[in-house]
Amino acid sequence: MNPSNSHTHHYSKLSTSETLSANPSSTSNNSVMYTRDWRSALRSPPTYRLGNRTFRFNYHFALLIAASISLGMVFIYMKAKSTSSFETVSTLSVFSRSIYNTTYPLTPPKYARGIQTFRIGMVADLDTASKIGHSWKSYFKKGYLTFIESRRELRIIWDDQEPQAIESSFSLKDRGMELSELVTFDGKLLSFDDRTGLVYKLENDKLIPWVILLDGDGQSSKGFKSEWATVKNQMLYVGSMGKEWTTSQGDFENENPMFVKIISPGGEVRSLDWSFNYKVLREESMGIVWPGYMIHESGAWSDVHQKWFFLPRRCSKNKYNETRDEHMGCNLLISADERFSKVTTITLENKEPTHGFSSFKFIPGYEDKYILAIKSEELNGKTSTFITVFDIDGNVLYPEQRIPTEFKYEGIEFI
Repeated sequence: MNPSNSHTHHYSKLSTSETLSANPSSTSNNSVMYTRDWRSALRSPPTYRLGNRTFRFNYHFALLIAASISLGMVFIYMKAKSTSSFETVSTLSVFSRSIYNTTYPLTPPKYARGIQTFRIGMVADLDTASKIGHSWKSYFKKGYLTFIESRRELRIIWDDQEPQAIESSFSLKDRGMELSELVTFDGKLLSFDDRTGLVYKLENDKLIPWVILLDGDGQSSKGFKSEWATVKNQMLYVGSMGKEWTTSQGDFENENPMFVKIISPGGEVRSLDWSFNYKVLREESMGIVWPGYMIHESGAWSDVHQKWFFLPRRCSKNKYNETRDEHMGCNLLISADERFSKVTTITLENKEPTHGFSSFKFIPGYEDKYILAIKSEELNGKTSTFITVFDIDGNVLYPEQRIPTEFKYEGIEFI
């Protein structure tokens, strides 16, 4: 084999012993030359020959590439580690943090001589009636709640004009804008489409898509059926109906609606399996076990009480049936500690079997003692909305009253 075709390093081949025997007096000079030759060889890229082509290998460039790849792998590893699922509050620190806007409500209440007045708003879920041409719509209805705590008196007045129509061009399988909740988070008013999974920012009566939530553990092409939302530890918790997904006759399909999403102020989303929590709520409050069910469309975390509060919309000890479900309205206030190890249940007044809670909020400034809630009714193809106020002990301050509208409102908030 011709040496010229082999892998060759270009440096001096004269040995040290030959140099010393030929001219002892030049030992020092030859040693210096020998060292220089080695340094030159190390600096020079090694040469490779392939056929009649010559290639040179650049160590410095290769080192740079290797370092870049290594840094990239470290970044990917840390990113994967930070997006892993979790079920404890302590791991929430992986979210990117910014200064959280604690303003609530967004419109400052008016206070005079023991009378507190709040601005309130509701969003509608029109179901299949939301489609208009190539867009989808909902309604944003506003009003005022006046509260005199010393007399335990309330008055609710709605704006005279028609509710504000709000539209979006986003849909999934030709349905969209079926808004199920309204909540303030990080200084923003948010609403949730229970068809597409979109979370909207509501600014100046216009909707701006913010994040999208996907069904179950988030590895799905189906939108998350958002039903309730609340703020806990400056994170937004968004829950579905808390019931196993079944056919119209109650046959089991999956537990995707028993997941909860946690959203950071920066829009990062995590999925938590809450099936255990939901099952504890229905078993401890009413002794309901599968195939019985409990449907949740309203829930809230209280920093004051360090508890979860739920007003279920439907509850039944029998197997789900789409037609009978219209008469399974629930009238319970359920609370649970953070770990769902202790559940307390209070039965509320004015039970109407076709009415079910769809949203509630604590009246601001009263240590989470009073609850403003709305109920909805879907009966024989018609919808209605009702509003009420009671305290956490179940005492009614504002008896259930029908809101003068044919729309089904499913989200209410102090705005």
